Amino acid sequence: MIQTGKPILDKEDIVGGQRVLVNRIPLFQNASGHGPEKVIGAVSSFRLKDELDRMTDQLNRMQIYADTLRSQAHEYSNKLHTISGLIQIGATDQAIDLIGQETRDHQTLLHFLLSAVPDPLLSGCILGKYNRARELGLNLEIDPESQMQDLSDDLPRELLVTILANLLDNAMDASLAVGNAKQIRLSMTDLGHDLIFEVEDEGPGVDPELVEALFAKGVSSKPGQNHGYGLYLVAQALNRLQGDIALEPLEPKGTRAVVYIPKQVIKAEA
Repeated sequence: MIQTGKPILDKEDIVGGQRVLVNRIPLFQNASGHGPEKVIGAVSSFRLKDELDRMTDQLNRMQIYADTLRSQAHEYSNKLHTISGLIQIGATDQAIDLIGQETRDHQTLLHFLLSAVPDPLLSGCILGKYNRARELGLNLEIDPESQMQDLSDDLPRELLVTILANLLDNAMDASLAVGNAKQIRLSMTDLGHDLIFEVEDEGPGVDPELVEALFAKGVSSKPGQNHGYGLYLVAQALNRLQGDIALEPLEPKGTRAVVYIPKQVIKAEA
């Protein structure tokens, strides 16, 4: 950094056996513009990574709860307006059927999550994205054979949520980009030595030549601004978990994202 004069920000390192985030900022002589600038030193700051992880975990939980409540409130508001309209026109049988179907769908999903995905943070993320998909007119289908129970205590849950939430958000965005694409599929398994997540969409697909670049910060296949961060965050989380991801094309259209995360992460030596 002293040679290049460029700051190094949020670099993860191990100091004294503890994970830290390090910022290094160069100090310049003649930084006011009078004469050539010269690097004469640097200032470094260190933040404990574990404390940041705990804060991130708490923020993730609050974000998931907020998203879930917002999606449910919006969806149930629409349902209530529909039921009210059916009652006003005298279609009471259809209103009763709609109420029963709504209750059955949510009860089935809740029972499934309680048994197959007992971790509250992970199951809350899935429930929130399920409601969000319905709010957008999409259907998030969860493989009934899915199972995600064998999670070690030292596996950071906030990283799993970061990975799964961003993949599902990407799948929803891809589906919305295609007029008749309504289906998103999620499959999970904890059999074997790895945790495996698969997310499929029926969107326009990904250009094979762009796959590697999509994991860089700010790079996206979607038009407009405020894109290009989802897969970057996924890649950063997988790097910490020593996991891997593959993006595969589907026929006739769509993309399958497959994530592999080892159950036992090899700890870096101090």
